[in-house]
Amino acid sequence: MAIAANSVSLADYALTSNSPPVRAVTYSLILSENVMQDVPLINSESLVANGVRFEGNLPTVNWSPLNAEGVTTKGTPTAYSEQAYTFRNNIDVDKVFVRDKNAIVDPRATQVGAFLKSLTYDMNDKFINNDHIAGDANAPVGIKYRIANGGIFGVRPENLIDGGGTDLSLAGMTQATANKFLVYLDQLLWSVDSPEGTGVTLYMNEVLKRQMAAAVRVMGTSGGFATVKDQFDRSIDMYKGATIRDIGYKKDQLTRIIPGNGVSGSGAVGELNTGVASTGASAVYTSIYAVNYGTDHFFGWQFDDINVQDLGLINNGVIYRTFIDWIIGFMNQSTRSLGRLYDLKIA
Repeated sequence: MAIAANSVSLADYALTSNSPPVRAVTYSLILSENVMQDVPLINSESLVANGVRFEGNLPTVNWSPLNAEGVTTKGTPTAYSEQAYTFRNNIDVDKVFVRDKNAIVDPRATQVGAFLKSLTYDMNDKFINNDHIAGDANAPVGIKYRIANGGIFGVRPENLIDGGGTDLSLAGMTQATANKFLVYLDQLLWSVDSPEGTGVTLYMNEVLKRQMAAAVRVMGTSGGFATVKDQFDRSIDMYKGATIRDIGYKKDQLTRIIPGNGVSGSGAVGELNTGVASTGASAVYTSIYAVNYGTDHFFGWQFDDINVQDLGLINNGVIYRTFIDWIIGFMNQSTRSLGRLYDLKIA
């Protein structure tokens, strides 16, 4: 994992920004588990970023006898291009609500908090699931689509891993299936170029996260799992060096971003063993996504720092306005940055 000296994270803004609104907003995003807390960001005033990655076409190494001249060699990288995307929102509150002496909490702060919560639901969903066919063409392409279309987005076919229906359901889990799961999990880490999990974040839903903990207990050993504290004193689950995240729910607060409710029979809402989202008796499977973060793997860039402005009472004399916008994009510098482990049975 390589992190450029000029890269920043949401934690940097939350801890060191000299703008109180930016500190408040970024800290709120971190506490709400916004996926952008994991992404290292480079500042670049560009709406389109161009890069290259090597996809098996590395330079040839020439071994030669003494007194022989050197042989020129070079690799031929594959060029690619990524686009930045923006969200812009005005958060307006009538001056009457601001001045209401019976208000227990600041109505402007309440509305900003609700927006940031909605932003986390929406951004986390798009980070996994968005595409430009049936999804939102004004937002970045999600990692699920990138992995499924690796020829376009620079992901090897080997990074889409079939878990073989490994049974992690509470009824069917055994030491053998728990150990088999860890083998697949190690394969997932290997596929993203980090067998020890350094720099990797594993995304799953809360059902699988709980059943992973059960698998560790079934094995009677820590199995590489641990809990640590981050700089905000939050408890963070780890597997080897990889961070484990529950990616959460969509904006409706009912639908899991990564399907899999752990219910069997007609009430099952999850994935088929092919990894396709579905419902019904066959939809008892789920997936884990892995991202290796770093400027030599997967990272982001921002046109500028997240912009949070208190515009005060605007010229209509009625509305207090807070303006928030951010322009961001993602870069994938390696064919071994993104991975998905699917066909994991949880019911």
